[in-house]
Amino acid sequence: MRMAALIAAALAVLGAAGCDSIDRLAGSPSPTSVPMHLPPFEGPGRPVAVCYNKGAATPEALAAAALAQCAEPGSTVEYLTADLHLNECPLLKKRRAVYLCREPQIAPPQPSPR
Repeated sequence: MRMAALIAAALAVLGAAGCDSIDRLAGSPSPTSVPMHLPPFEGPGRPVAVCYNKGAATPEALAAAALAQCAEPGSTVEYLTADLHLNECPLLKKRRAVYLCREPQIAPPQPSPR
């Protein structure tokens, strides 16, 4: 009986320790490489990519993970494309979404009144 209690306690501890690993592998979106072939896009923008699990990630979480990769403060992201084949994403987050980082628009200088 005591051995069964020890085994149950050990399994509970191992299960709790594994939750962090599972979350890292299948939970929140994570950065990855941008695919070589992208659909054409207009205007300035730098593509960034995130790996995600369709069942665990929301569109808001994907956009936030993409925005975290944008270098310029105040940037916005715009969804470009997604893929599911032959990418560097982990097995539990095999989908990849690509966003464009759009830098904040700076208003042109206004002429001074005369």
